Amino acid sequence: MPRLDNEVIIKRVLLSVIDTIGRRTSEAYAIVVISRIVKQLGAKYDFFKCIEIKNTLYLEIKEAIAIKTDINYVDQNEMGKAIKEFFEILTISMEKGAGYYFIKEIKEKFPYDFELTIRGLGIDLDIMQLEYITGKKKIYESRKENSDVIKYVLTALFDILDSEIGRDLAFSTMSNIVKRFSIEYDILKYVKINDVRFVRNVDTVFVATDVNAVAQVRVGGLIQKILQEVNKVLGEKGGSFFIEKLRTRLRADYILSLEEMGVNPYVIQLRQELVVKQVLKALADTLSESSSQSYAILAIDSAMKKIDEKYEYLKYVKIDNTQYSNGIDAISVMPVIDSVRPSELGRMLQKIVERVTMALGEEAGRNFVDRFTEHLGKTYLLRIEEMGVNLHMIQLKQNLLW
Repeated sequence: MPRLDNEVIIKRVLLSVIDTIGRRTSEAYAIVVISRIVKQLGAKYDFFKCIEIKNTLYLEIKEAIAIKTDINYVDQNEMGKAIKEFFEILTISMEKGAGYYFIKEIKEKFPYDFELTIRGLGIDLDIMQLEYITGKKKIYESRKENSDVIKYVLTALFDILDSEIGRDLAFSTMSNIVKRFSIEYDILKYVKINDVRFVRNVDTVFVATDVNAVAQVRVGGLIQKILQEVNKVLGEKGGSFFIEKLRTRLRADYILSLEEMGVNPYVIQLRQELVVKQVLKALADTLSESSSQSYAILAIDSAMKKIDEKYEYLKYVKIDNTQYSNGIDAISVMPVIDSVRPSELGRMLQKIVERVTMALGEEAGRNFVDRFTEHLGKTYLLRIEEMGVNLHMIQLKQNLLW
């Protein structure tokens, strides 16, 4: 049997994993999860930095993975260790018995000769299934108390806020959240956020053990609300960006405890008000690359006026035509737009982007969608795709017309 290059092996593994996870959830979720683990392993295995996972779901899935050929010079035993650790991190974070069946599905997906190849690298999927069962059992045997989970999660949230908005705002934000939610959740009387700005040698969060007597589902409900509140505070850095940061800070045993409590960080979503504003900002920034801010806002305003009769909720988006020169500041989005069905809002955004793109003509419109997605960012790209926006269809329409 011919020896396979590392590039071929790792690409086949990653595509199979994305396909397996994507069929049970979504491709967006699969790519976010895989990207996080590849990035995490890049700190330990330098050659994993040769792997790029692209969050561009409107492309064919094989194009979601790019691997530099430099990876072929890595010792295959070292590559095997990295892939095995990749599977371990992935499966241990899955709900209950999902990891066991995931390995089983992956094994069935691989041809026998490929399974023999990776087994030669030290990746035996049969043994990994057994290791998963025993490892999972050990984690469940050391289940965390409520006080441990609350302290661990709130500390992680404080650290994220500290890195994104600074320690002063991190302290005031967490303190205010605890104070406000204590009306609904009296268990917060057992929780205190210490002012680590001025007091040294103390933990950021103190949680009294009295909270261990509270039902886990009650604690889970509280944690879910706190996660959503922190997500709102982060604004444009919320959503998938926040979720990914949180997941990288949570150990597998705590993730399992949170799942037992009914906590699901993936239900956190960006507010639609922010999504609409960011889409319009990305359009304006892209248009401004080859024109003025005034023209950019005028083009967006013209596109919106052509469809305002069809989408009545466009009345929640205001453009001051006397302030075109101020760029994105001329646009305001009312919070009430959050009440619009995401799918309806997605159709509106699709039409705005399409109108702006098509109005540019063949030369100016070439690569416009690609540049727009770069300005938009992967967090918002994933969100609008969840709302039904399909940028790939706009590109196909461009190709047909031009």
